[in-house]
Amino acid sequence: MINDSESEDSGSENELHEGEKVRLDPVQADHIKNGFSFNQAQKKDPVQEAYKKTLKQIYVLLARCVAYPFTAKQASDRGYRYMNINEVVLSKMKERFRGYLSTPENTEKQDAVFIDAVQWFYSVFLTSERALEMTKSGGYTTRDFQHVFKKKIYQLVCQLPDDQEYSRMELLSEWITEYDAIVSQSSDEHDRRVTSTEGQLNKNQLYTLFQKILEVTSYEHKLLFNAMQLNNNDEQAAAVRRELENRFARVNSGEKPPYQFIHHDMAAQYREEERKAVRDLQDKHNHPMKDMNQMQFDGMDKIGKTLPCKHDFVLNFKIEVEVMEVKGMPGLKGIAPDRKAYCAMDVEGQSNKVLCTNLVPQKSPVWTNKAEFQTKQPLPSVRIRLLLDSNNPLHFEGRPVGKIVFKMKPETLSDRPQWNDLECEADVGQGGVLMPNQTYGLQIKTCVKMDKPENMKLGGHLFIRGTSHWQKWKERYIVLVQVGPVVFCLCSYRERQAAPNEMLTLEGYTVNYYTPEPNTCQEEDSKFQFRLLKEGEEVTCGAKDPHTQQLWVNALYRATGQTTRPEKSDHMRGNDVNDIRKAGLDSMISKEPCKLDQDNLFRTLQHLTLEYRIRSESTACRGWLSTGQEFALQEYAARYGIRYLTIHLSYLRDLISYAQQGYVVDPNKFRDLFKNCCNYIQGKSSEDGIWTVTKEEFLEFYELRNQLKTLLMQQITNFRISFPFGRPDNALKTTIKLLEQVLTHKIELNVDLLELQGLAFEDQELTSLECRKQTMKCLEQGAYINYLQISKHTLKQLNAEVLECPSLDDMVCLAGACIEFLQETLEHYGEALNVYDRMMCEMNETFWRLYGVDMESVLAVQASGSPDIMPLFHRLNSYLYDEPELKYGKFHMYLHQVFAPHIVSFLEKGEISLREELDEALLRETWLAENCTEDFSCCAVQEILAEVKNMQKLVVELRWPDKTFSEHLQSRTQKTAAEIFDYFVSKIFGILHQYPRLQKHAITTNWVLPDEVCVMVNSCITLRMHAIELCGNATYPNTSGYSYRTEINDLLSQRITLMFELICKQLSHCLVTLLTKLSRYDRDSIFSPIFTLVSPKLQIVDPLFSHVRQNNVQIRQEIHENSINELLLCWYNSLLSTVAEWLTIRENIDMHPFQLVVISTIFKTLFGEFNSQGLEDGELRNATYLMIHNRIEYEETMNTLNIDTTKSYSYGYSTDSSDD
Repeated sequence: MINDSESEDSGSENELHEGEKVRLDPVQADHIKNGFSFNQAQKKDPVQEAYKKTLKQIYVLLARCVAYPFTAKQASDRGYRYMNINEVVLSKMKERFRGYLSTPENTEKQDAVFIDAVQWFYSVFLTSERALEMTKSGGYTTRDFQHVFKKKIYQLVCQLPDDQEYSRMELLSEWITEYDAIVSQSSDEHDRRVTSTEGQLNKNQLYTLFQKILEVTSYEHKLLFNAMQLNNNDEQAAAVRRELENRFARVNSGEKPPYQFIHHDMAAQYREEERKAVRDLQDKHNHPMKDMNQMQFDGMDKIGKTLPCKHDFVLNFKIEVEVMEVKGMPGLKGIAPDRKAYCAMDVEGQSNKVLCTNLVPQKSPVWTNKAEFQTKQPLPSVRIRLLLDSNNPLHFEGRPVGKIVFKMKPETLSDRPQWNDLECEADVGQGGVLMPNQTYGLQIKTCVKMDKPENMKLGGHLFIRGTSHWQKWKERYIVLVQVGPVVFCLCSYRERQAAPNEMLTLEGYTVNYYTPEPNTCQEEDSKFQFRLLKEGEEVTCGAKDPHTQQLWVNALYRATGQTTRPEKSDHMRGNDVNDIRKAGLDSMISKEPCKLDQDNLFRTLQHLTLEYRIRSESTACRGWLSTGQEFALQEYAARYGIRYLTIHLSYLRDLISYAQQGYVVDPNKFRDLFKNCCNYIQGKSSEDGIWTVTKEEFLEFYELRNQLKTLLMQQITNFRISFPFGRPDNALKTTIKLLEQVLTHKIELNVDLLELQGLAFEDQELTSLECRKQTMKCLEQGAYINYLQISKHTLKQLNAEVLECPSLDDMVCLAGACIEFLQETLEHYGEALNVYDRMMCEMNETFWRLYGVDMESVLAVQASGSPDIMPLFHRLNSYLYDEPELKYGKFHMYLHQVFAPHIVSFLEKGEISLREELDEALLRETWLAENCTEDFSCCAVQEILAEVKNMQKLVVELRWPDKTFSEHLQSRTQKTAAEIFDYFVSKIFGILHQYPRLQKHAITTNWVLPDEVCVMVNSCITLRMHAIELCGNATYPNTSGYSYRTEINDLLSQRITLMFELICKQLSHCLVTLLTKLSRYDRDSIFSPIFTLVSPKLQIVDPLFSHVRQNNVQIRQEIHENSINELLLCWYNSLLSTVAEWLTIRENIDMHPFQLVVISTIFKTLFGEFNSQGLEDGELRNATYLMIHNRIEYEETMNTLNIDTTKSYSYGYSTDSSDD
């Protein structure tokens, strides 16, 4: 029967089929290419008409498989597949992310790292051309997009420092939730639609699905459905038995196999395979029958050897009785109104089982009770009695009121409640008020139904007469019973009997319609007759209507298993048969499946199913069939004996074709199909180790293997296009491994067979190393293609007019694009490309080698040592140095080889320019204190230090891989720094010598050390301080090994010491002037008595002390703190040396008392002044200090004793004397 829902949907299905394009297999496509258009095909084109008939023939065979499956089962544990993401969903996602980024609230409340990830996902991924191609090629879902985003944020999260409050996984989960919230409105409904199409499908859904695939209209389906009785399991089971018997008979007939095998002995083996396949199908067909019917056969092992008897089977019937309501009781006389009523139900012949309802008042006799009975009688009687409860405890039953008896039949089922009259019983109403067998308006509402067992195929009243059974033409109740998997019996029953009265086994009988001769049929209810015939036996049956006749003939046709279908004469046919004949479907239904070219039919079916799956469905199937499609194809292949290798080769050919067209095909499906084909050809999937293989299959497999190898190599070469952003997951890795399997697979080839077909003989078994070389060739070609695309795209964005001659800036931008490309490749394809050791490293080396060609051509036109090349080298070298696999690699060493001359030339020019800049800076320098920096040095020094530091920083940042050359560059910069420092200090020393304010004629007692001189001194001191840092510990390679740091430090210290001595000499000029004045008091002088008479005063030393104090303050304030004590000590020593020199000249002359007082005052005051400036006593009490101290003590002693000092007197240095 056809459901009402199917008839309601037929109109929409017809409209769908009318709008769809006709799907053609490759043969039909060739006809179209040769001049047949689609419109011409509609005009009764013979080729197109034949193609349509083929599709309808396939649908006839497939409909039987769907109606009665017994070999395959729909998978229930397969995961859901989501819908393809299309351009509409992609545009919605772009709008959602654009709106999210443009909202200030979102960017403020979220982490900056998450915002960066969202910005990358929108600008780099969603707006890229590859994302748009993903929507066009199919096979990608929003889950793939989510995986790309998840990988990016995982990379960013791993770079974050550890946080005690949030773990990285919690942060990752939180961000994924936020991402889902952004995407939800654009894709959730899109994803929810998938669950209804990928689950298990019922029969009606499968019919509708393959109607679309095979272009069968709903009307044609209904005709076929009724004609083939697809809703009748018995009819379909009988059809399966006939198909298997015909197939088995064809194998045993000795007919030549329809195939040519690769070995001659496979023909006999093919017959054994077919016999085994048929026997397996028969076993599978019989086993489900036992499970579905839940039969318990006794002695089934003996069926076929002995005929069954009456006691070999049992019919178990289930009767359900439901009493709902009784009306008419209040009108009966003689019944007390306070009595309660109930109903009792039983099956006649089973008096031991009586079921009763609950007690209810007479005013509302309503029940909800149900009763179930089990009986073995095909024609039982069910009795329902209405009773009143009894007050007498001796009465086990109540007083009867009425009863009704139902004559049950298995074929009559009633699910609807009905009202029936109750017959009153004799003892109702004392005194005979009510008469028995009268209704008196008493009615009961009941629902009684009887279910038939599975082994009862049909039952009903027929007129029957036979030769040895039922010898009298009489109406009997006949039941068709299945007593075994393939054994059926025709039994007659009487009422209330469990065992059959007579039984006829239908083995060997054939049934057909029978038209009795006129005036021979006496009963009106038996004029629609049919006949069962067997050698020596004949049984004629008569039915009351043609429908009953049709039911019995079809049931007996299925039971007998005869090969020819019973046919009515023309005047007996109905409208449906005429419609089927007009539609040309009768011949398709009657064709024996074993006589059809099932291999080609299955190829067409599988091709169209896969085409519908990939092109028409919106599911991201990636070459996998749905559960219902796979179930139908498996059932078809097993039932009609499709060769195992044919199934997989056809599937593999179609998938290769779709992959070549740009559709996404899961490489795991390629792997499974190729593995199954290889195992079949090598006999690994067979228990005996050998399978029959035809020449056509062998040649097709060899051809497909070469096509698959070519396809896989193309996918590996263009892996960024075939597997964008590493999707599908692990697809590239599986493809590389599959290519290795294809290359290393060895076939036992028939060389003569290949030469006859014109195929090249190249089936060498490759080793793993050779497979790696093949894969590496693909990746090298891919690197070439990717580099050309990136360079063209990058240079085109920069300047479309100079693609042939890029500049250095263009090469820097191109290097950045290449680095981003390789980092993206490592992120999404790193694991897959490292299947073989260092394979990705070699691909990257090839990529950079191509870049090196363009880079070298650009550097060739650049001036040697140009500073413009340094950003390019720095960008490339930094990337290569941070990549462990590329560090010190071929391109890395090549890069250094190319840039080494430029680096040396760059440093040479830097040294020259540095000296020139120093001269210019010195000319510009004003030596003003207000222009000094924090360390009191001049601007020229700061410029020198900055230049030197930049040069050395550049050398360090080069990170040159050659250690010797790197040390040479560092030593060179250190030497340059030393030479520049020495040159600068020398220049300053020369300036000081010629500085006007340091000349003697400019120095007076009010003279203070100039600020300009302090600035010069501080500049030299600053250079000496940085000499340790900038000259390093490297050794000059062309000398005997002295250190630059030691050399320049000593040299600068010497020059600074000379500067201090020059300054101190000028500072001591005031003391020299004072000592010159004291010389006038010498005792041997002519003018000494004259100056003595003037009575000199001690205030002569005050200007000197004032000069010392002012300059000490100036030194303390203006000189760098690291050299203050050094300069003060130098000045102190210079002053003492001046006094000591003056005393030494007067070694043999007694000092004038005034001279002694002045010298003693100067000596003690200088010691106190410089000691107050922070100089240590040990530094002040040097040898000169002791000599002066001893001389003063001696002179003071002599003046006290008034001893003549003109005598020879010598004094030496004493270390034991102490201060006064």
